[in-house]
Amino acid sequence: MSNRRRLARERLEIYLAHLLLAYRWLIVIVGLLLAAYAIAVMIASPLIGLATALPAVYLLLMGNSYNAVVYAARFGAWIETLWRSDNEHKG
Repeated sequence: MSNRRRLARERLEIYLAHLLLAYRWLIVIVGLLLAAYAIAVMIASPLIGLATALPAVYLLLMGNSYNAVVYAARFGAWIETLWRSDNEHKG
């Protein structure tokens, strides 16, 4: 991996972490709403309720944990730069 590619990924990771931290309150609200929906759905169908509860738990974790935000930003930056070639950045 070239140094330029690593720097681009680190820059993107920092940007994503700041973006997620800026909207942390919104992530918590969406997580709470999704958790309430998951509980309501779990009464009718436990499997669908559990499938809905997993993203709700993840959103609540991201809204309350700095480490979860950093790992999510790192994963997002890695996915974004996965298929980029070094020639794309040479204007």
